[in-house]
Amino acid sequence: MGKVFGIIALICGILGFFAWILLATLPYGIYYVPGAAIVFGIIGIIADESKGMAIAGLILGILGIVFILFILPLLAVLLILLGLGAILSSL
Repeated sequence: MGKVFGIIALICGILGFFAWILLATLPYGIYYVPGAAIVFGIIGIIADESKGMAIAGLILGILGIVFILFILPLLAVLLILLGLGAILSSL
């Protein structure tokens, strides 16, 4: 199949960082694109001759899932605390 799975994994991995903006209304929609990057990355490592893009897509998919699970909630908590601090300091 050439480099098809690696290219798809890389594209999904890159788009995975922006999927939480676009797919947040779907149930578990934010996990679709990084999950697809992980799946296509694994298939690309197994099936393709050149494994570089498949490995990059796999790593970006994993980083996208970590970003969604850990960084976004921490960012939301930080923004809420900063907002409450600004409100309380103005009183």
